[in-house]
Amino acid sequence: EEKMKKFLVLIIGVLMSVAVFAHAPLISVDDNGDGTVYIEGGFSNGASAEGVEIIVVKDKAYNGPEETFKGKEIIYKGKLDAKNSLTLPKPATDKYEVYFNAGEGHIIGKKGPALTAGEKAKWDKATASFDFGEWKELMMEK
Repeated sequence: EEKMKKFLVLIIGVLMSVAVFAHAPLISVDDNGDGTVYIEGGFSNGASAEGVEIIVVKDKAYNGPEETFKGKEIIYKGKLDAKNSLTLPKPATDKYEVYFNAGEGHIIGKKGPALTAGEKAKWDKATASFDFGEWKELMMEK
């Protein structure tokens, strides 16, 4: 009976850990080659990620007055659309990270591709037509 109890506890533990990982956060940050990145987020169980917050930070420690995430300066916040995606002009900064922020335990980040000189003209167009909201100056390093 003691062995059976231990076995059941083990099985319950395994099932619970599987349930916890059933919706691990996923993110991909793909370079469109035109001054923009395609960000797609989701959960490993296929659940919709529509409305999940996307946070872009400069990839360096920051200790100033601006809002931070994981100790880095936030330069953009947005949300995923109904297709679990967001196409975003690349930030002007060389090094940045993109975070999928679905709350504690459901946060995952990836480094984003840098803006290249060859993309500058297309990037100018993309930034001119994109609604950055309050984030435009930080994204464009004005």
